[in-house]
Formats: sequence, structure tokens, C-alpha cells
Amino acid sequence: MTGDHGSRLDLPQRHMWSHADVKEYLDEKRVRIYGIEIMENASPIMQYDRETGVVKFPFEAECEGGWSGSAFIFGNEGQGLSTKQREICDEFLFIPQNRGGSGGSEDNFAGRDKVGSASMNVACAAAVVLQAYSMWAGYSEARFEGEKFLS
Repeated sequence: MTGDHGSRLDLPQRHMWSHADVKEYLDEKRVRIYGIEIMENASPIMQYDRETGVVKFPFEAECEGGWSGSAFIFGNEGQGLSTKQREICDEFLFIPQNRGGSGGSEDNFAGRDKVGSASMNVACAAAVVLQAYSMWAGYSEARFEGEKFLS
């Protein structure tokens, strides 16, 4: 067990045959599905107000009967979320980014087009979104010993 060092065994797994099956199952469990995608109707995963020092998150705790959890769908780095993935999402979120063709030194773009990038590595995006969600949900930090977190 290299790579994940067995961490994949810490989470329960369930196989579903279709996106519709996933949606039905998560709706029954009152789990809100967030699609992570750069699109017009998406909300930023967090907003910081410099004047008040307040961080706001878009995650919803309220619904009829109450949400019991959240699920996140991350698109691939080239094409984003598929049509079927988008269809089962309750809401869309994106990670604000500070890069592209404006606001930087001309030297930063030597020999390159000034258009930036359309995506972020999916593993990095998952880390950012899950950290923001953990902060909002108030999850306690795992104990650690030396340089390792304990399970």
C-alpha cells in the first residue's frame, strides 16, 4: 500500500450504476451535492471581507428537514464536469484564482501568451474545497504526533 498508505480504507464506499442512482441515494440521505466548476452561476468557495475580517462560505446548513451532509463532484482538468454530472448537482462552487493576463509584471509573461489557465489540478482543487468545508463545518483538527496525523 503505497501512495495513499491505506487511507482509502478509512472511508466507506458504495458503487452506483448511474448518476441518477447517485442523486436518488444522496437525496434520500439529505446530502447536498456541490459541483466544483468555473461557470457563471457558481459561487466562490469563500469570500473574505478585509474591513470586517469575516470569512463567508456558501455551504448551506438549512433545508426542509435539514441537510445531513455534503458531497462534492470535481470535473476533470481538461473538460470540467460532464453534462450528467452537472444535472445531479444542487449548487455550483468555484475556487477564485488570481492569475491570468492582467495585473502582473510583463516580465512574468516573457514568451508566453497572457491568457492564464482555465483550470486547477483536480487534487489541489479538492484539497482547497475540502479545507474550506472543514472550516465551515467546524471539524476538529486531527491529533498528530511528530510529523504525522493520527487516525
